[in-house]
Amino acid sequence: MSSVTFPSTEYFLLTIPEKNILLITINRPKQYNALNSAANRELDHIINWAEQESSIWTIVITGTGNKAFCTGMDLVSAHETREEGDVDIGTSLPLNGFGGVSNRRSSRKPIIAAVNGYALGGGMEIVLSCNIVVATEKSQFGLPEVKQGVVIAAGGLARLARYVSYQVASDLVLTGRFMKADEAKSYGLINEIIPNDANVVDAAIAWAKRITANSPDAVLLTKQGLLLALERPSMTDATYEWLDTPEAIAWKSGDNLTEGLMAFAMKRKAVWTNPHKL
Repeated sequence: MSSVTFPSTEYFLLTIPEKNILLITINRPKQYNALNSAANRELDHIINWAEQESSIWTIVITGTGNKAFCTGMDLVSAHETREEGDVDIGTSLPLNGFGGVSNRRSSRKPIIAAVNGYALGGGMEIVLSCNIVVATEKSQFGLPEVKQGVVIAAGGLARLARYVSYQVASDLVLTGRFMKADEAKSYGLINEIIPNDANVVDAAIAWAKRITANSPDAVLLTKQGLLLALERPSMTDATYEWLDTPEAIAWKSGDNLTEGLMAFAMKRKAVWTNPHKL
């Protein structure tokens, strides 16, 4: 379906299921799709590549099988490396957080999580960083780090504290308990719950197609604006900074702004093209 040349991968499957949509599948089913240090670095590299690939407008992340989306850090591997004195859990992650996703400062491409099973620890941190989350009814979510003597150090703690009430966040992170999909949705952490026998990837791709139906320039700029609004203490400062970013400059000078306005004036459907590389 696409002539895109993917980066080489060991722990992930990469496909283009629909035009302009990248599907990343975590392929470690025996480990419940937990990521070791190498897998974390590999996913970070994939996201960096996708951010620069102009033909990719939206990203979907899922996990192989029907048991887990991602159960966080591969603690067996982490324990072994710690015992050998090679690395500790905190320094084994990329600068962009768990999987190169959870603490990424600059992220222009919308990311959709397709959750079918457990999303725990770092897996939950990925979910918290995604723009859209689709999950099956049976899926469970949690940040159980305290149960293993570690902390939520890849960005998810701060995100959760901003997304839900202080008391709800405290409940989840201090007890380390799991929550079911319907509870997560009640807190606004999930966009859609689907039946267990439905295909969660198909549901996520349907969301992705709704996004890619729009101008990629405008979507990329809007995603960056959302992140700046979360990061900056002042809403007005965030807006001024946002409209002065390279993404804003590319949007203003890009062909898709002209196309969108012309299509509206002529009462026809816009025909979008790949955004210019920054």
